[in-house]
Amino acid sequence: MIKDKIEEKLKTEISSLFIEVINESPNHNVPDGAESHFKVTVVSDEFENMRPVQRHQLIYKVLSEEMKLIHAIAIHPFTKIEWDSNNQSSADSPDCLGGSS
Repeated sequence: MIKDKIEEKLKTEISSLFIEVINESPNHNVPDGAESHFKVTVVSDEFENMRPVQRHQLIYKVLSEEMKLIHAIAIHPFTKIEWDSNNQSSADSPDCLGGSS
């Protein structure tokens, strides 16, 4: 399963306090059982002193192989302080504007 691979890679490659990977494919116009849309939340102090784009780039680098297999990913990277000040939650993913892959 792609979801499991994403979780495993993030846990292995990024020192994290919290990781959540949600398969949001059922919320989109894709075949049953599809794994094409994901929401990824990562809480790590590795993100300290990194701009948001750098945080996303790190996650894209870790998931470079998986990115070839999915249509969309919503990335929510936080430091522990940011996560706590955000009531330990991330925003909903944006609506999908396109078809399936």
